[in-house]
Amino acid sequence: MRRHVSLRTAGGIVLALFVGFLLGSSIQPLRSQPSAQPQVTQPAGDALVEKLVREADETGRQVRTDVAALTELMKRVIREVEVGQQYPELEQRGKVLSERVGVDVEVALAQTLLAVAEKSVVRSGQEQWVIQRIVDFFKAPQPDVTRYREKGYTLSSIILAYGIAKAANASPERVFEMRQFRQSWPAIAVALGVKPQELSKALQGMFP
Repeated sequence: MRRHVSLRTAGGIVLALFVGFLLGSSIQPLRSQPSAQPQVTQPAGDALVEKLVREADETGRQVRTDVAALTELMKRVIREVEVGQQYPELEQRGKVLSERVGVDVEVALAQTLLAVAEKSVVRSGQEQWVIQRIVDFFKAPQPDVTRYREKGYTLSSIILAYGIAKAANASPERVFEMRQFRQSWPAIAVALGVKPQELSKALQGMFP
């Protein structure tokens, strides 16, 4: 015997599928701290820019993978869903994927803004100010931040890692450990249970 419900069931599935695309971010545009020293006008080094671009490309691949999964679910819904029936498995899958895409987009936005800020930091010679800001904002031990820099992490990656850890209530060491296994930043955030807009809140106020 089929169970009849209102249009809310089918509508709920569709809403869950698209909510990830509608999620906003409260991350404010990042601004470099004013410096008393004259700004250096040469652009950030090509090696840094290329490294930041490679990290963005990695995040983009993760986003494309999750959007493709969401698209497949959308097609399945179109083929299988009938008004008046309940589809708890599809509803749950839609909710999970929409949240995942929402987190992917939020990480991508934060990563982009941080990368742009890092270029400005390199130009103006404010790296030490940013490192101190990381230490103060996240209450991170200075030797830890220095160690991650020596391992080759960009400033934007360090901020992102600490932000994900804060949003997930996890240790930064856990985040960096996952990163060493070549997991993308969005995949790490999702695996640690970060929900949409939690990363934005974790980073809010990082750059006053």
